[in-house]
Amino acid sequence: MFLKNLFQRRNKRPLRALQVEVTSRCTRSCMVCPRSLLKIRWREGDLEEALWNALEPDLFLAEYVHLQGWGEPLLHPALPGWARAARKAGCKVGLTTNGEGLRDALDWLKEGDVDLITVSVGGNEPIHRDLRDGIDLGQVLEAAGEVARVARRRSLKTKVQLSYLLTRPGASSISAVVEMAAVSGLDAFFVIHLDCRFSRSLMELSAFSESGLCEGIAAHLGKARKTAERMGIVYRGPSLNAEEVLTCALDPLRFAFLSWDGRIGPCVNLLLPIEGPIPRWSEAGETLIEPVCYGRLGEVRLSEVLSSESRRRFTAPFRERLNAEHSFLSALEPGAGARALRKLDEADAVRTAELASNSFPDACEACPKKLGW
Repeated sequence: MFLKNLFQRRNKRPLRALQVEVTSRCTRSCMVCPRSLLKIRWREGDLEEALWNALEPDLFLAEYVHLQGWGEPLLHPALPGWARAARKAGCKVGLTTNGEGLRDALDWLKEGDVDLITVSVGGNEPIHRDLRDGIDLGQVLEAAGEVARVARRRSLKTKVQLSYLLTRPGASSISAVVEMAAVSGLDAFFVIHLDCRFSRSLMELSAFSESGLCEGIAAHLGKARKTAERMGIVYRGPSLNAEEVLTCALDPLRFAFLSWDGRIGPCVNLLLPIEGPIPRWSEAGETLIEPVCYGRLGEVRLSEVLSSESRRRFTAPFRERLNAEHSFLSALEPGAGARALRKLDEADAVRTAELASNSFPDACEACPKKLGW
């Protein structure tokens, strides 16, 4: 099913998703956020109405619009109107929040202009407070549950899900928080890796290495899945193995990110609101990554950026990697005879050579997402 979806588009819109950073401001300074780790270089700002007006005619290019970047989107006063505009453009609309502003946003959220509300947490009560600058997990879950209940009462399509940031200290708490999410009436629970590692401390917090999951993590994830089944809540776990993927989960061929200051690039990790290079940590140490910007909204339209030479150059390796896999699958023949096996070996050799000659761009160096994390 995965490969079938990989090579078939749901519709004619070129972008599967467009992520729009409405602000780089936040209510907190979480220890797992680059806003805290890089605070000396951090540039706070809000997406201006003029930039949104420049974007709005091209919203139809995206199937899904996610209204959040490195800041807390519920801080932006124009958010309700922008969500409504994206819906009118035929897009699915979503946002990710730390949950503190959900109650204050309930009046406009109950209008149903947001399809998916993701609430980000980092552990049980004490761990969440520690990682998330004192945010009260119980209050967040109570507010998220209220939004979910209102959506069901009003027969809205809005879904509320919990995103659990997996860390070594927080791994043992996943099952307990799954149960809390289910009791609160949330629609889904999913676990993500700490793959944005901007410092050595974050690398040491993450629950994986280049070779695999840290000891004991898989057992905690298995227990969480069973808890979700027992509690009747949808559950999605993270990757369990390190294996180079064809494209990262975001897939730059069908994804774009717009920063609050108008820069358009391949993903949120390559356009932080800072000056200079972006630090990225792995077991090998620190790698400094140059930001990737295809162009600036206001100077050019999104539609022009998507067909620009700068974007074509960056995405070319991903396109070739997918083409290599597609060619390999097309060469497969039923049966296990000598001819079929010989053809399979030949096709695999061609695919291996193509993947080797079309490695990920330099900007993806040491990014855990290229290994499926």
